[in-house]
Amino acid sequence: MCRLKLSRFQSRVSNKHNKNKLVSISTSPKIRAMMTHSPNLVKQQSLALLTSFAFAIIINFSMSILIMPLNHQAIAQQFADNQIQSNTHPLNVATQDWRTINDTVMGGISASQVSIDNNADNSGDNSSDNSGDNNVARFYGNLSLEQNGGFASTRTSINEPLAKNIDLIRLQVKGDGRDYQLRLRTDNQWDSYAYSANFSTQKDSWINIEFSRDDFTAVYRGRSVNAPELNFENVKQLGFLLADKQAGAFELSFKDINFISAD
Repeated sequence: MCRLKLSRFQSRVSNKHNKNKLVSISTSPKIRAMMTHSPNLVKQQSLALLTSFAFAIIINFSMSILIMPLNHQAIAQQFADNQIQSNTHPLNVATQDWRTINDTVMGGISASQVSIDNNADNSGDNSSDNSGDNNVARFYGNLSLEQNGGFASTRTSINEPLAKNIDLIRLQVKGDGRDYQLRLRTDNQWDSYAYSANFSTQKDSWINIEFSRDDFTAVYRGRSVNAPELNFENVKQLGFLLADKQAGAFELSFKDINFISAD
């Protein structure tokens, strides 16, 4: 019984002590000031937090608006590049067997040859589509008009089947300012009609040239002939010819011959 009373007494004393302690703390000047100003302080802090949060949202949204078009453009450009690459069927000029055929077959004295330079200097290449491939073929020699001559040419056979739906032939050339012909044959004959397209060169400058089927005319020994409509996928021989009736040295460098299909 005495223990029970003693326990209750101690409990009352402890509660009274804690209450007095709480009162003492709450009546501290520093605490009273904080309790007095806490509503305004909380409001200010909340307002500052909301302002920072809103500002962050605006910045992120603005950045997303700016970056989104750039990302879309980059993705679209990458897709276009991949699409072009997948539709391009290159002819490696360095691995082709280039043969020369000059007016000597009809008594002329023009001379030409083809060399492959695996370490060609591409300086001065102002083309917008330079692949960086250093394999360059050089077709060069001397054109003579003597003895009823006046032409020099080179050609190569295309042994692998070409893709279907080819719309364009694109090549890079660096010439001497003279006019040349791109010639295609749909058979493996040495002396047969060819499909010819003329093109001009810029002296010592690489340029890109594209040819469609409509650019070609069927010719045989310099004269137009009737022939089936040209289909690029049937091409068996490709070459270059010079016959501009200007005697003298000539040089045509070429690389990156590409057959481009629509699909």
